Amino acid sequence: MVYDSVFKRVEKKYRTTPRQRAAVEAAARDAGAMAVDAYGRTRITSLYLDTPERAMIARSVEKPLYKEKLRLRAYGEAAGAALMAAFGAGPLVRNADRPPLSDAEVEARAAAVPGGEATAVFFGVKKKFKGIVYKRRIALALPAAVAFVSGLPYERACVRWPLADAEQAAAALAPASRQIARELEAAMDRWLPLEPSMGIACDREAWGVRCALAGEPSAAGFAARDTAAARVPAAADGVAPAAAPTFDPALRLTFDDRLSYLDCHGHTSSWQPIVAPDESILEIKSAGPYPPWLVAALSAQGIYPASFTKYGNAYQRCEGTALQQAVAVS
Repeated sequence: MVYDSVFKRVEKKYRTTPRQRAAVEAAARDAGAMAVDAYGRTRITSLYLDTPERAMIARSVEKPLYKEKLRLRAYGEAAGAALMAAFGAGPLVRNADRPPLSDAEVEARAAAVPGGEATAVFFGVKKKFKGIVYKRRIALALPAAVAFVSGLPYERACVRWPLADAEQAAAALAPASRQIARELEAAMDRWLPLEPSMGIACDREAWGVRCALAGEPSAAGFAARDTAAARVPAAADGVAPAAAPTFDPALRLTFDDRLSYLDCHGHTSSWQPIVAPDESILEIKSAGPYPPWLVAALSAQGIYPASFTKYGNAYQRCEGTALQQAVAVS
């Protein structure tokens, strides 16, 4: 299965009501020749890594010229549960003076949820510089991801715990993936000590411009690429669609709802909401200017860009909870 490992684009977020979301979806379908991708509604779980003081996200919310985040991501309910269980089963700290977890520890963590050993996850770095988002990621088996984050060299982790899909397992050791792994190692080592910081979960519907025929240019004039297969595993907990349609990568809309967070530092012991139950976060990912129909739809509905990051908002909520707990104890 093919997945995209490198992204460079402008990404803007918008907070929408049910009425606004419905209007944008109608415009996307009727005027934009867009459709929901082959995975439909997908549960996405992300686990962000940070220092114990959360220095990475603290810097990010100050809106510097350059910022970065490190995250692991799983697609589907079961994969998300396995990801959070593996990294939450006891302390896991990457530091220069600590050895990586043993094979037995890694496998015990991956087996915390049935089937966890075979779960595929993405590990990536998201960078933003002067408004442009750059993402680089690799796919790993969950045990390999745990071992790699704890300090085991990337190649050894991939050989010891290869991905179940033979094509993906080979791609994980290809030069391009090894280069991305080197970048991830450098990013992790810039922020030592590093540990699991925050879980973020949401339901996502992704819309793309569907090309008339696979391999042909879309109506927008961009080269077609198969981006519907960019997520592994698929929404149905690892079952990929029988035939993935071809979508134009130059414009993508995602609607995220049921956003919640889990504080790995323990200030909250259960998943907590980030936005109102009826609110969605629209994210527009584009390689160029918005098409006229999209500009018109946003303007007609009074939808404007919002300064919103899921991890950033969860972090600020956790800081407020920690302060309230400190006051209550004092």
